[in-house]
Amino acid sequence: MGKAGLVLRGLALSLGLLLAPAAASAAESAQFNALGFSEDGRYFAFEQFGIQDGSGFPYSDIFLIDLDTDRFAGGTPVRARIDDEDTALSAARQKAFAEAGEALNAHGIYRPALPIALRGDGELNDDGLTLSYGIPSWGLAETQGEFHLGLEIFKAPSATNCEFFEGAPMGYALVRETEGQIDEIHRDTRVPTSRGCVITYKFYGVFLPFGAYENTSAVAVLSVWSHGFEGPDRRFIALPVGERGTQ
Repeated sequence: MGKAGLVLRGLALSLGLLLAPAAASAAESAQFNALGFSEDGRYFAFEQFGIQDGSGFPYSDIFLIDLDTDRFAGGTPVRARIDDEDTALSAARQKAFAEAGEALNAHGIYRPALPIALRGDGELNDDGLTLSYGIPSWGLAETQGEFHLGLEIFKAPSATNCEFFEGAPMGYALVRETEGQIDEIHRDTRVPTSRGCVITYKFYGVFLPFGAYENTSAVAVLSVWSHGFEGPDRRFIALPVGERGTQ
């Protein structure tokens, strides 16, 4: 068995919609909202939103990703925050959608995104480092194919100074196993400053375009936990894990 296969199999041993003002609490977890795909499955858009720890300010960020290049598109991310802890979260979300609306429309983000595998925040005994899924078929028919995803988490260089938190920021590598073939989809060489002082990564889910019966435009969404003002904070990243993103 190759090194990637050993990583995939051994990883497990390593490492609500808020519409009213909410008081700041210790740390915070952004919530995820899949906005959809373009009709051809090339573009995927999502929103993360929540109440910022420390300040109590509501925020909403919108991302549009080109799955062919694994890069942001349409001038995103669009980030909206209302610097008033008494403002409802809905105001920040409305502001973000107003600013991102032109880009979403220009890229035709009208095809719904379907969650085919999800990790809920209340899952028990789940380290979040592996995720397996198949492609849904009609009705109660069995899923097609088997796709196994695994995360490797390691210290990586970054321009962010994380000495205060007594540890280097963590990067990740993602591998996919399909019918015995191992592919490394992504490996960090540096941790982007946008992620901050990362503690760990976990799988959140896998999404496909509505009506898709193949893995071509599959997107994996990761929870990214970083040191925040009052504790660990969660944000999200998404990357292509289908054939479209690995050609």
